[in-house]
Amino acid sequence: MSDLESFTDPERIVLRRLAGAMIGASDDLQVPGADDDVIFGRLLERAGSLAAGLRQGMAECFAEVGGTAAVASLDDADFVTVIDNVRRGQHPFLEAMTGLVAYAYYRDPRVLQSLNKEDRPPFPDGNELEQGDWSILEPVKKRDPVFRDC
Repeated sequence: MSDLESFTDPERIVLRRLAGAMIGASDDLQVPGADDDVIFGRLLERAGSLAAGLRQGMAECFAEVGGTAAVASLDDADFVTVIDNVRRGQHPFLEAMTGLVAYAYYRDPRVLQSLNKEDRPPFPDGNELEQGDWSILEPVKKRDPVFRDC
């Protein structure tokens, strides 16, 4: 089953709208929102292996408002209202979506470029770190070990 087939049309609509609500596009920063085709495709790719859990979480999350299909058909204002209400309840589905959205968004070259980061792993070139005050580690060095001898 492909990543697109892992979710029904209403589920994909809700996932995309939710991603866009979490991270919107910015013309000032010249970055896309998380509902951008490429970024959302990456999200679906990552979510494919989690589809069953996400589908169940989505169904539970939106059960009180008529289910996923009903949420998918809401206009923008009502959608935002439903998401705000669910967010206040700190539903595990939204927590899972936050991680997926961040994963997909911050892997996009356009986003990395706007943050002045290269689209590469940190090694072998490494990253430059600003040197700080190493004396703040002295209390840690002086304390007794926090582990036991074997």
